[in-house]
Amino acid sequence: MLFASDLDQTLIYSRNSMGMEITEEELVEVERYEGKPLSFMTKKSQSALWNIHASAFFLPVTTRTQAQYERVTGIFNGQQAPRFAIVSNGAVILENGKPIKEWSEEIRQQCVSRKTIISELLPEIERHFSEDWVLKVKEAEEWFVYLIVDRARFPEDKLDFYTTVFKELGWGMSLQGRKLYFMPESITKAAAAMYIKERIGASYVLAAGDSLLDLDLLESADYGIVASHGEAVKSRVSMSGHIHKTDKHGIKVGEEILARVAEISLQRQ
Repeated sequence: MLFASDLDQTLIYSRNSMGMEITEEELVEVERYEGKPLSFMTKKSQSALWNIHASAFFLPVTTRTQAQYERVTGIFNGQQAPRFAIVSNGAVILENGKPIKEWSEEIRQQCVSRKTIISELLPEIERHFSEDWVLKVKEAEEWFVYLIVDRARFPEDKLDFYTTVFKELGWGMSLQGRKLYFMPESITKAAAAMYIKERIGASYVLAAGDSLLDLDLLESADYGIVASHGEAVKSRVSMSGHIHKTDKHGIKVGEEILARVAEISLQRQ
């Protein structure tokens, strides 16, 4: 069984995204940035994740770049990172820490042929988003773009309009906290996960996530788990019957997801 899971606000959480009161004794640091703790899991979640290899193949799937992903050492048991990891939302697949060149080259060709490259996108962003709620425009390794926005001033009522405008240009949009992502339609977590499914010969895929960028992954899986606190649920987008909402919210969602993985893998033995 392949367990393909998003990281941020699915398995790991910042202080601001924990969503609930929790004691320091329950937490374990899993990421450090510039000398300071940045992301956490509950100790129960970390232990369950480290033990998952006995029944399932764990595949981290994240919109983080490779450098950002490599900071999350707390998901590793000891010094051994997962054999495969999907980063940059599926544009890059790491095997033993190194990008699979052939995969990314194919994705790049698709982006170029469809004109969903950053140089084509930036003028459209400038045309539509000159407002003062845009704090920064950032590029992720020449694959996609995200804006750092002021949520207090962000026009939530225009999100559907912007989504439609950029979809017609071949770009998906996803608002996660203070980040507004613009993702080429050729870059998906689902396609990358299916590539790994074939590589390892998995017969069953269980996927977990929280955002709209995770939906294609959840839809392509045999069994999907979506965090109830996430953007995907809040957007009220239609989901297939094999995708199940968590009962819990916040950092305890990680425990619920991993308990479900263990339960399903036991049933399949």
